[in-house]
Amino acid sequence: MANVRKKLYVIDAFGLIYRSYFAFINRPLRDNEGKNVSALYGFYSTLLKIIREYPHDYLVVALDSMTPTFRHQLYKEYKANRDAAPEDLHEQVPRILEILDAANIPHIRVDGWEADDIIASVSRSATELGIDTVMVTGDKDLLQLVTEHITALRPPRKNEKSYREIGLKEVVEEFEIHSNQIVDYLALIGDSSDNVPGVSGIGPKGAVKLLNEYGTLENIYAHIDELTASVATKLRASEENAYLSRTLVRLDDSIPTGIEFETTRFTTESIDFSKAVPFFEKAKATSLIAAIGEVRPEAVSHPSTSGGVRKDGKGIYHCITSIEELKEIFSHISTHALLALDFETTDIDDMKAQPVGFSFTQERNKGYYVPLIAENKPIVDSHQAREALREVLVDKKVRLIGQNIKYDYKVLKRWGIEDANLYFDTMIAAWLIDSAGGIYNLDYLAEKYLDGYRTIKYEDVVAKGESFSDIPLSKAIDYASEDADITYRLYEEFAPMLEKEHLISLFENVEMPVVKILSHMELHGIFLDTSKIDQFNDEVTTRINNIENEVYEEVGHEFNMNSTKQLQEVLFEERALPTGKKNKTGFSTAIDVLEKLALIDVVPRLIVQNRSLVKLKNTYIDVLPMMINSETHRIHTSYTQTGTATGRLSSRNPNLQNIPIKNDDGRRIREAFIPREGYVLLSADYAQIELVVLAHLSDDPTLKEAFINGEDIHTRTASIIFDVHPDLVMSEQRRIAKTINFGVMYGMSAFRLSNELGISRSDASSFIENYFNRLKKVKGFMNELLEEAKKTQSVHTILLRKRPVPQITSSNKMEQAGAERIVINTAIQGSAADIMKLAMIKVDSLMKKHKVKSALSLQVHDELIFEVAKDELDLMKQLVKEGMESAYTLSVPLRVSIETGSCWGEMH
Repeated sequence: MANVRKKLYVIDAFGLIYRSYFAFINRPLRDNEGKNVSALYGFYSTLLKIIREYPHDYLVVALDSMTPTFRHQLYKEYKANRDAAPEDLHEQVPRILEILDAANIPHIRVDGWEADDIIASVSRSATELGIDTVMVTGDKDLLQLVTEHITALRPPRKNEKSYREIGLKEVVEEFEIHSNQIVDYLALIGDSSDNVPGVSGIGPKGAVKLLNEYGTLENIYAHIDELTASVATKLRASEENAYLSRTLVRLDDSIPTGIEFETTRFTTESIDFSKAVPFFEKAKATSLIAAIGEVRPEAVSHPSTSGGVRKDGKGIYHCITSIEELKEIFSHISTHALLALDFETTDIDDMKAQPVGFSFTQERNKGYYVPLIAENKPIVDSHQAREALREVLVDKKVRLIGQNIKYDYKVLKRWGIEDANLYFDTMIAAWLIDSAGGIYNLDYLAEKYLDGYRTIKYEDVVAKGESFSDIPLSKAIDYASEDADITYRLYEEFAPMLEKEHLISLFENVEMPVVKILSHMELHGIFLDTSKIDQFNDEVTTRINNIENEVYEEVGHEFNMNSTKQLQEVLFEERALPTGKKNKTGFSTAIDVLEKLALIDVVPRLIVQNRSLVKLKNTYIDVLPMMINSETHRIHTSYTQTGTATGRLSSRNPNLQNIPIKNDDGRRIREAFIPREGYVLLSADYAQIELVVLAHLSDDPTLKEAFINGEDIHTRTASIIFDVHPDLVMSEQRRIAKTINFGVMYGMSAFRLSNELGISRSDASSFIENYFNRLKKVKGFMNELLEEAKKTQSVHTILLRKRPVPQITSSNKMEQAGAERIVINTAIQGSAADIMKLAMIKVDSLMKKHKVKSALSLQVHDELIFEVAKDELDLMKQLVKEGMESAYTLSVPLRVSIETGSCWGEMH
């Protein structure tokens, strides 16, 4: 049997420190004194993860020199372009190093040498002694060291969930060259972050092509006469820089590091974890203390027996396995008390999920779990547990706290518990507090707001291919109880923050009521006539085939229309069409490019049609029938409240808001959505609501007069721009006015307007200038809005929904322009979204008051779609109109257009 090689993990310290600091840049982690500790937390979180989860024999942290290196002496511009580290990052470095020293964590620093050189030298020494090395780094420069016995472990990048091991195979997969070519690759492309010049004009693709052909930098220059004139010229002009760059990026593996493998000095055994605990306590990094407790339990204090909270930051959790004990605990819950509740289920789809158990708590650092099933065996009787829970939720009307509470509410409804009192959703609270945050799951929120708390991950307890009902009870207790505990802790964090940010009214009076309305709408769903979809599918398939044949006939041969390369050859070589913007794979064949080419050639015109049909087929026609629920025989789309920074609702699984509305194909799909027998569909659509909001916010008399008088706003705008009587406005003039009306709200430039309308840039500029000259208060409103945003770095809607826009003061003009568009768009579109939510609440209240059978089925931005009993049609028209038009008082009237039909496609 072959000897098992020992393993060394070497940590790229400053790479992780910088990465951690910027990972929390928008919401830094802070200690008891309010100082930023994001870098400290992130670095030690990674270090402890390696120690806990990756078996190793040796470990060392590599540090950069505090003095200039040989690279600075060789090339004075080396790293000269780098900005100084932010002050609050710079301040953390001594604390990080102090912990390394205090806890005797193995680390190496050599004056005059970078950490990368230390890693190279340590790795070489280890290899010579038969020890494998794993480099914990995100730095591509270090991949030059990868061999059979030296690999990299890269921390997760954006949209990645786990660490990635990079060996010889992965280097080739990622860079299309071998690891021993990385140095020459970097020499060719340079590195702007380190000010390494490289060869001007040679990018990654070009470098890969050259190295795949010639192998090395020397060989490329030896065969320079074989290259194209353009490439050869670039290489000759930068030959000195190429070899200089190679010297700068090549790592030195011969420096004396003092690494020892014969003693315990460079092992985890040498670390005194207890010395790190006080530092982590001061940094409020309870999850790091918990991690130390997992590695070396004696290094942290034992759980408190009196305070109800463990010193490692975890709560005290208890499993309830008898109905008698559950009833006893529930008996102490008072009427209207606060209760954090979380369900564990069989499925992420709340229309299929069955309860496996539920957890709850009324105070932080505690949690109870009630298992209904464990290892697919019943534990607590499901019926009795449900009735006990019903008494607390319905009879005592406790105020429920939840994370993504809509999911739990729907599970409760489908389980037979009605009318739970939804009080506080921590996910929605987090979104209101930071609407640009983008991530609102429990794991992330705990880390972000609870001093870096590290939750138990689902994948840590449930293996791939299993469900929660499969796992042992011992694994389920802490995971489930922690969910309720952390949700309660987040509630305590967020409630005062909502008050402080003046968001509590929006949260309590708008967003939380909307949770229930969306739940009922999703549960209700809508019928799909599959025979209509099947018929349309046959038609679309035929049209796609006919278009493909037409393209082949026009081109003169068949080719793969989905291949970018083949399409480029057909359009730009065979048909010699004008080339547009260039990307990594050649000239772009993106849809915007094809649409321009479609004006001058039949082939791109046909390809645009083909892509549109294929997208429609793949997104809706093929998918919708598969999304019919087997129990209800309806489609149940899911709405997300936290999906946009403006407050607009977004829909998914399926996304019914994106079905095309301007063409017949979209209408054909909507025709398949039908009511049940004895019912009709009713559509209620706000007329021009965003322009109505603009008229109100700007207080422009011309816009307001048009809406008050019920005029066609686009005709009125056209009459202003073209200085003609409204009765004389031509259809083309109205089209231009309509585009401008909606365009100005999103900062449309003259360039974009000219492209969209197919007019000259000067005409487009003239139209926009006329618009603002005649509607002076609109321009004034926008200027005031932008000035206020620059002061506060935020923008708010009519209901005080807040959106941060820090880029509004950016020195980068493109970033600033984008932020300005966001400001205007959010104020108008976000306010319209506020009004729509108020309308949903008002209509829902009226429907409950009149106890109608009809129900809300869909929401599509400015439109509500109801399934209405035929004998309630007149009443529903009245209720919907009344509710929507009185939802919010503006200085101009809110008007609603109501239509009915036997299918969605019959309406507008």
